[in-house]
Amino acid sequence: MVNWTQRFVTGLIGGPIVLYAIQNQLALCVLINVVLYLLHAEFQKLISNVLKHNCSDSDRWYVETMSSSWFIRIPTHYFITMSIMQSNPLSVHLHMVISIFFLLLVRLMNYLKISDFLKQNEKTISDKFPSQMVEKKIQMLTFFQMSADIVQFMLFVYPLNFVLIVFQFKQAQALNLIWLISAWQTDNGALFMGSMFGKTLFCPKISPNKTWEGVSGGIFLSVFSSLILSQLNFLSFITLDSLHTKHFLLISLIVSIASIFGDLIESFIKRVADVKDSGSLFPGHGGILDRLDSLCFSAPFVYLYIQMYMHDVLEEV
Repeated sequence: MVNWTQRFVTGLIGGPIVLYAIQNQLALCVLINVVLYLLHAEFQKLISNVLKHNCSDSDRWYVETMSSSWFIRIPTHYFITMSIMQSNPLSVHLHMVISIFFLLLVRLMNYLKISDFLKQNEKTISDKFPSQMVEKKIQMLTFFQMSADIVQFMLFVYPLNFVLIVFQFKQAQALNLIWLISAWQTDNGALFMGSMFGKTLFCPKISPNKTWEGVSGGIFLSVFSSLILSQLNFLSFITLDSLHTKHFLLISLIVSIASIFGDLIESFIKRVADVKDSGSLFPGHGGILDRLDSLCFSAPFVYLYIQMYMHDVLEEV
């Protein structure tokens, strides 16, 4: 059952914070870093659940040790911070490669540290833990965690750099506003139409509650909201007049479709981890991942559309 009161109150509190942040690149960078700090904890909890469900009790201490390494957050914050200092997309991609390299290096150092600990305490550990705790299993768990780190970075960290580098254009606030409103309204429309009229299942093997009625409602509300937004000129802090209505509608359509499939990918991750929500930070909404999935998956497609079809109408700073 959807708690619409909690959902509305949470949106009423969080919405103005986000709307303020999109007006300034530095403020948005700070907000994204805070969000990613919290997101990392949620994602690691999901990965720990996946590992615990597929490992013996004797392996769980190692899983907990891997999840508790706070050094793994540093490459993420480095990448997002460097994004606001680069105007050349190639430079951003180079920082992405550097960040992933350090992500893997941190995991490797963690593995070496634990492997060394096992060797030093071999007698004690062999009495406490049976033969399952062997070097090969530790390597396998480390490799799985490395893979999960790359997935987290590529799906939930890298896409957010696009909302920062779009500040190379004077219309950055308007573009980010369309992106945010479209993603939020897709979620709201899908949830409302799905809970009220949903009958035809969309992808029951991954998301049993998602329906075609909800998907259609999400797309409709997103496009309709963008149409309304394109006609508004009273938002004094954001310039909308220089953008044609067709761009509003096409961006909202792109965001909606990407959001729906992004939510499906996140649902699969939660299903493997055997949890309903990624967290409970936002009452009525769920966790950071539940709120961020549609934004992250749609951001690259929005930026691609901007580069291909709007470059001639946008003014560079």
